[in-house]
Amino acid sequence: MNENNGFIVINKKILKWEWYQDTNTVRLFLHLLLIANWEDKRWQGIEVKRGQVITSLKHLVQQTKLTLQQVRTSLTRLISTNEITKTTTNKYTVITINNYNRYQDYNKQNNKQITNEQQTNNKQITTTKQINNITNKQYISTTILEYVEENFGRTLSPVECEEILSWNDNELTRYAIKQAVLLNKISTKYISRILSAYERENVKTVQQAQERERKYNVSKPKKYIEKLPDWFDKDFSKQEATIEEQQEIKELLSKYE
Repeated sequence: MNENNGFIVINKKILKWEWYQDTNTVRLFLHLLLIANWEDKRWQGIEVKRGQVITSLKHLVQQTKLTLQQVRTSLTRLISTNEITKTTTNKYTVITINNYNRYQDYNKQNNKQITNEQQTNNKQITTTKQINNITNKQYISTTILEYVEENFGRTLSPVECEEILSWNDNELTRYAIKQAVLLNKISTKYISRILSAYERENVKTVQQAQERERKYNVSKPKKYIEKLPDWFDKDFSKQEATIEEQQEIKELLSKYE
């Protein structure tokens, strides 16, 4: 059977997925669903299980038309929310879609929906509560990654994404990001140091951060500028001598005639 004639199941719940607004991540994830093994197979002596893909960054770039950096960033995001796991060797990368069976067991889902319609309705209520109770950190992390990329004016590296995901997304963190950009410190390391200082000094609000900066600026030693006398910049070469001074000069010169 030609696998290109098959299909995958996409549940409408994807509309509430935290990465749904991230076009690159959605594109990559759907691509992985499309190319993943639908049954266990062997490849060059390796067992590749259902829901797994043997690929490489180069192949993913070619297949999705994303840049290398975009592929790396999207993989990092998918890993951070446990959508996939990734194992890399010096020859290839194995990507496992962690919930592939749940996504693609169409017959089971269809039969279960028909035979347990009432239970499904009850579960929908529970599911709605679960969606609403997604941890703030997961929901916010999507937002803060986009916020940092927007302020940095470039795509983030996987290492930067991992560091940013460790931050709390709140008004104070966003203020620290803005301050770093204003100082031309386009670095997640620099922002992490600011946030560590806030925590160490028990700074909890933007107002406290601004007060901290004001005190720091006041306490900074000012550069000493020596005040020069008023006559320092005068050009005496163009100043004319008085009549008395001219007479003294003539008398002095006459001695040498």
